[in-house]
Amino acid sequence: DNLPGKVQSLAATAAYSCETTTSFSIDADAVHNYWGSSLVENVGSRKVTVPTINVNKLVMESVIPEDWVMLKIDIEGAEYDVMPCLAEFKEAELIDEIFLEEHWWFPDRTAEQNVTMVLAKDKLRSRKVLIPAYFSNS
Repeated sequence: DNLPGKVQSLAATAAYSCETTTSFSIDADAVHNYWGSSLVENVGSRKVTVPTINVNKLVMESVIPEDWVMLKIDIEGAEYDVMPCLAEFKEAELIDEIFLEEHWWFPDRTAEQNVTMVLAKDKLRSRKVLIPAYFSNS
């Protein structure tokens, strides 16, 4: 921790649009940083259940307008639920920048979800939230 008390990390909590729990599969491939982990159960993977946090509520309860807020959203397909909620969030302007990794290649992705994502990003950008092109290799 280089910034104790200034950076909030919720590594054991999944970001979502509500508070509940979710299960996902941890890929057995430690060499590649478990990057095959997914909400879809995979053969040879280990299933884990973690709490979820409502991202809008987290921002509302943790941020003041003077803060600089960056969200990194790499949530294995759940971004198609979270981003439309963020776009409708009345306090979205509290977020300065979102690094979004879209999992558009997942087989269960629909054309409607893709359109909804474009509209959500456009709405957030119109509210001055930066969303640069982003992809993580891990």
